[in-house]
This record gives sequence, structure tokens and C-alpha cells, in this order.
Amino acid sequence: MRFLLSRLDVDTDFSCFYFDVDVDKKWVSISDKTPKEYASKILTGFDQVINGSSFSSVA
Repeated sequence: MRFLLSRLDVDTDFSCFYFDVDVDKKWVSISDKTPKEYASKILTGFDQVINGSSFSSVA
């Protein structure tokens, strides 16, 4: 949540965010259900901060 708050306005509707979690691979990705305008704001740095790698997380 801290990651999202640092990149978005406090008034952002966080209920619009969706993430896919692959438990086996221990990987979190931004779901294509997340509106593109929000996804584009959090894409930079998401993988490095959340997954510890710069591999792309867009589903």
C-alpha cells in the first residue's frame, strides 16, 4: 500500500486496482482489470519494489 500511496493521489479510488498473484512463482503482477491510467502510474518501479526484479508485471 505504501508503494501505491507514494505514486498516487490520496483521493485515488483504490478499489479499482487488481493484482494477480502467482503463489508458486512468488510473483505479483498488475492485472489487466486495473484501469490503464492507474496502471501506467504505478508500472515504473512496481516490479523492482514489489517483486525484487525488473521483469515486467503487466498481465
